[in-house]
Amino acid sequence: MPGVPSDPTAMPAIEAILLPPPRPPVAAVPPRPVSPARKPLPAPSPAARPEPVPAEPAAPQAPPLLAAPGAGPAMASAAGETGNGVTAPAAASSPQAPPEDGARYAAPPSTMLHYSSFVNGVQNPDGLIRWQHDGAHYRLDVETRVLWFRFAFYSSGALGERGLAPERYEESRRNRKEAARFDHGAGTLVFEGRDKQVPLPAAVQDRFSVFLQLVGLVRGNPQRYATPGVTETFEVADTRDLEPMQVQYVGEEDVDTGHGPVHAKHFVRLPRHAGDSRRVEVWLAPSLQWLPVKLRQTEPDGTQIDLVHRDSEALH
Repeated sequence: MPGVPSDPTAMPAIEAILLPPPRPPVAAVPPRPVSPARKPLPAPSPAARPEPVPAEPAAPQAPPLLAAPGAGPAMASAAGETGNGVTAPAAASSPQAPPEDGARYAAPPSTMLHYSSFVNGVQNPDGLIRWQHDGAHYRLDVETRVLWFRFAFYSSGALGERGLAPERYEESRRNRKEAARFDHGAGTLVFEGRDKQVPLPAAVQDRFSVFLQLVGLVRGNPQRYATPGVTETFEVADTRDLEPMQVQYVGEEDVDTGHGPVHAKHFVRLPRHAGDSRRVEVWLAPSLQWLPVKLRQTEPDGTQIDLVHRDSEALH
C-alpha cells in the first residue's frame, strides 16, 4: 500500500556491552575506569536513539483516504477529501473511484433535450429534460404530457465527485404538487405534507436524479458496462416512500429516432418486488454525452410510454 510505513512497533535491535564485574579495590586499579571498553557505548546509540520512532506513526494517516470509499457516496465526504493535495497513488483509490468495482462519476454538460412522446405508438406533445449544473450544484427538470395531462418533475441538490446528492424533489400531476426534502445535515428524508420522515441513506437518489446518476457513472467509466449483467443498486425516494432500485445493463442496441439509428447502451430497472409488472428502460447514447436517447415505461395494464430524442441544445 503506497505511503504506508513498515510496522512502527518493530524497534531496532539495541547492542549491549557487558562490563566485567568490579574487582576488590587495589591501589593500582584506579586508571581502569577509562578503559577502552566504554568507548563502544556511543556506537549503539544510533540504533537505540528513540527520535526516529515517534515520527513514523504519523504516516498511517494515509489509510483513511483509501478507506473513505466504503463510507458511501455522500457529498459531504466527497467535498472534504478533494482539496488535500492527494498524491497520484492515493487519487487512484479516491472516493470517486472505488477500486473494487471501478465506478467513477463524470457529470454530463448542461443540456436541454427535446423528446418526441408516444403512448402506445400514438404521438403526443413533446417532452423535455433540462439538465443544468455549475460543478457544485445541479437542477433537473423533466416534463411530459400524456394525452391532455401534464406531468412535471423537479430535482435539485449538490454535485460532487461521487455524483448527485438530491436536496429537494417535486412532482406535479394534474395541478397537484408533492415534494420530498433530503435533509443531509439532520440525516432525514422528509415527505412534505404527509407528516412522515425516515432516516436518510448515504447513497439516496430521487426518481429522476437516479437516471442522471447512472449517466454520470457510464460517462465516468464506459468500459465498466462492456458486458451485459452489470447491475447498479440505488436507494430511491419519491414523494411518498423510499425503496431500493436495481438497474441492469442488458446490451447495446441501435435506437431508431426517425432521423437515423443511434447506437446506445440499454438499461432496465429490475422488478422491485414480487409481482412488480411496471417496467422502466433507458437507452444511453455516447453521441449524446451518454444522455438518454430513449426512455420507456410500460405500465401493468400494458400501456407503453416512450420518449425518443428529437434534438438538444447546450445550456450555459
